[in-house]
Amino acid sequence: MAPTPTSRHDTALSDPGFADVSESDWEAAAEGALRGEPLSSLRTTLLDGIETAPLYTSHRHGTEADPSGLPGSAPFARGAAAASGALGWAVRQIHDVRLAGTPDAVAVDTTSGVDAVTVARGWDADGDAAALAAGIGDAAGAGVTIHLQSGASPAHAAALLNVFDRHGLDLAGLRSWIGLDPIAAAASGWHSADSDDGATLVSSMCSAARSAAEIAQRSPGAVPLEADGSVFADAGASDAAELAAMLATGVAWLRAACDNADGPRLDPDAAARLLGFTLSAGPDAFLVTAKCRALRMCWTRVLGTCGVDGTGDEGSPMRLHAVTATAMLSARDPWVNMLRATTASFGAANGGVDAITVRPFDAVSSGASSSGLGWRVAANTQLILRHESRIGSVIDPAGGSWYIEHLTRTLAHAAWDRFREIEAAGGICAVMASGELKASIATERALRDERIAAGEHVLVGVTDFVDTHAEQASWANLSADQPPGGLGVHRWAAPYEVESNGVAPAGAASS
Repeated sequence: MAPTPTSRHDTALSDPGFADVSESDWEAAAEGALRGEPLSSLRTTLLDGIETAPLYTSHRHGTEADPSGLPGSAPFARGAAAASGALGWAVRQIHDVRLAGTPDAVAVDTTSGVDAVTVARGWDADGDAAALAAGIGDAAGAGVTIHLQSGASPAHAAALLNVFDRHGLDLAGLRSWIGLDPIAAAASGWHSADSDDGATLVSSMCSAARSAAEIAQRSPGAVPLEADGSVFADAGASDAAELAAMLATGVAWLRAACDNADGPRLDPDAAARLLGFTLSAGPDAFLVTAKCRALRMCWTRVLGTCGVDGTGDEGSPMRLHAVTATAMLSARDPWVNMLRATTASFGAANGGVDAITVRPFDAVSSGASSSGLGWRVAANTQLILRHESRIGSVIDPAGGSWYIEHLTRTLAHAAWDRFREIEAAGGICAVMASGELKASIATERALRDERIAAGEHVLVGVTDFVDTHAEQASWANLSADQPPGGLGVHRWAAPYEVESNGVAPAGAASS
């Protein structure tokens, strides 16, 4: 058989005609384009002190010795599974069951592509039981996944299970997220959690762990416990600090479920499979992706010390949910929030999360009663990424990017150092009770505020590129959902949003 002649296109691909360019050549060209500014001016220092470079190369940031493994293999930086599902992740939508319009809104969502309904904090397990049944009953009866937002108590879990029982559901087949998390309850200021008493927090966790074990007996597919980092991120914590708090909460759960005499005394693998993680997704898509990957790396290391390797038939004992950050939302020119939510969702999807919740773009101005357009855009943001962009069909799309790989490793190290500091101080319950965690978050929040004020961190539509005719929320709505106590929600844009008389209202920075 005669050899196949080399085509002109093959020749062009093997010899594209580009001259070899060294790093020094690139640096010289870049400095020329900077018009006298040094190349170092392109470096950025993140809130955690992590410095990002203007150029990443195989020579400086190669991954040949990278221990990150393959998708589905420890330490699971590249994903918890070796194969991607057809749709990638579950689309969640958050609703307040206390609102009269919730049943209709949930019905619209669950017939328009939404996979799961999250019940927002604020409802009373006894007084609002009827509202819960009315709000999510039809969705639950249809088999839609129900997620109680983190901070739920055993009484809230019992109210949800009662709804399931009323609809005659087979709990063995349900995949609900119950959201038991006394740490998040204390940090958010929801219900009666007391963050000033470490012993009370530990006792609450043991009680919740016992409830979780009982729930798991009835519903093996449920995720009863939660470690929610978004409550710390929305209070002002840096990304590494948020990850550290999540790791410390996860360890506290293992102690409560495995070691404490008041807990259910489970083995570590069984306890780990009761736990779900929620992290905050901000407007930097690359950082969100790295954060998801770094969390899996660190948690795998924690479980490894407990004898859990995650290599069995069930795979990695970790479920990861991302929620778009409340702190990044602006009341001024709220339409920009759509773009922030899109980049946050993109980063989370690339990070291989199991579920994503997008807050409505008008959540700040409208609160829990967001407009129909806000809910629709929140859901469609994910649906476009999932169905039209097909992001979820790609396994570890960020793998091999020298920037992402380096950022993942650096962030994991920073988070691990912060986690060790929390553990050295007695654990997450102790540092919350002592006020150390609140103080460190306040320091990071102040640093971010300084960078925004100095123009180092731009808030589009708020600090720069401001439309003076842009819509701005009524101040009456901005802090209506702020519960007393806890760490609070500190939006980055709040100090720059003013009333019609040009004066920022009291407490704006904590709206």
